[in-house]
Amino acid sequence: MSADKGTKANSAAEIAHNWQLEGGVGFLLRLLEARYDELYQAVTGQSDVTPRQFGVLMALYQLGPLTQSVLAERISCDRNTMSEMLKRMTARRLVSKKSNSEDRRSIQVQITAKGEEALLAVVPAAAELQNIMLAPLRKEDRAHFLKCMLAIAKASPLSPIED
Repeated sequence: MSADKGTKANSAAEIAHNWQLEGGVGFLLRLLEARYDELYQAVTGQSDVTPRQFGVLMALYQLGPLTQSVLAERISCDRNTMSEMLKRMTARRLVSKKSNSEDRRSIQVQITAKGEEALLAVVPAAAELQNIMLAPLRKEDRAHFLKCMLAIAKASPLSPIED
């Protein structure tokens, strides 16, 4: 083993030995996601509209018809996942698709009356869920916490670290 590899191995071993799992971003994100998913089903009382589908319905409700690619970008979802999700949502008549009059190569997706009804049935519980999730934080810390989460989520993959 070269000296450089040995130094890296020692450094990695030292980092691993001192690592605090509860301080790891990935570990904490998984805990938050698990808590959110558990509470989403408990608070909304349904599993018909998943959290991601809620995002699709909310985007269409607020913004009107969108192309599939704009919708995917709006809710930060890859196109293949979006396509599969829209197939399921179309089959359940929560959304409808039509050809895009501005660009025949794309389709527009819009919320249906049934989709709007499903969304509006979940909105009060979703608002309550937001309050439940943020309840452990002081009221004055909640907006800052959400702002920090958004900054991390929207950062480019290899953004330089700033002080």
